[in-house]
Amino acid sequence: MFNKISNWLETHRLEIAIALLLLALLILSALPMMLISIDSGQKAVLWRRFFGGTEMERSYGEGTTLIFPWDKMTIYNTRQQRETIVFNTLSKNGLSVLVEASIRFRPLEDSLPELHRYIGPDYVNILLVPEMGSHVRNVIGQFEPEELYSVKRALIEDQIQQSILNGLDTTNTRKSAGHYVFVDEILIRDITLPETVRDSIEQKEQAKQVALAYEFRLLAEEKEKLRKKIEAEGIRDFQNTITDGISQKYLTWQGINATVDLAKSNNSKVVIIGSGKSGLPVILGSDYTAGPTDKADKSDKVDDKQ
Repeated sequence: MFNKISNWLETHRLEIAIALLLLALLILSALPMMLISIDSGQKAVLWRRFFGGTEMERSYGEGTTLIFPWDKMTIYNTRQQRETIVFNTLSKNGLSVLVEASIRFRPLEDSLPELHRYIGPDYVNILLVPEMGSHVRNVIGQFEPEELYSVKRALIEDQIQQSILNGLDTTNTRKSAGHYVFVDEILIRDITLPETVRDSIEQKEQAKQVALAYEFRLLAEEKEKLRKKIEAEGIRDFQNTITDGISQKYLTWQGINATVDLAKSNNSKVVIIGSGKSGLPVILGSDYTAGPTDKADKSDKVDDKQ
């Protein structure tokens, strides 16, 4: 028996070598389809051609997986992802509004086999974008254009997020995006109103600012009026105090003290001790030259002395 097999192999040695070579080439060509590399932050779902289609019991994690070449492995990115989408919505009064929103999301790993079977790899455009658009339109439709122009975007974002949470109903036969995808946040990047509406709102805002500035000026004038009134009352009270409490003797005494201080200063002057019409000493500069009246006064003084 052994001799027969040996003789057969010896006789068909060339055919066997060619068959083994073809088998090796077939394996090498099929190897990329058999060895599936799953990178960090990814998970994969296996579809079996001869054993029931999509494997619903599990998804495959990071690493290298060996599959049959006739099966197919679909890889999903499970990291945080971001999509920027422009939604055409209507405001409360029916005007067209463009809302540019940035959505941050990631697929739920436990729901990947179900997502793959019922939605597919293009779940962003098939499921996520339409449903997020529905929530955006639902919230934007509650506001007038003027409110969209001035209201804080954080308020709109919170309402959209709350609308998404309220829309998650896993008991419903029609499962929402929240059953397959976790929406971490949605940010409103820009709200574009019709140009005529935007111009009208800007004009109203400018008129409002002008009115506020005018009111501020009126308030400032009222305060200035009050300040002047208080100042006038203070001046009046001061004058009344001077009139009632300061006598001529007191003023003369203060004048004498001021004259003494001036006489002690380094400025050149002539002080005549005597009494003028005001009862105060007469102070003359050093460059003073007696005039005719002064000479007459001096002559009178000399005659009086004689």
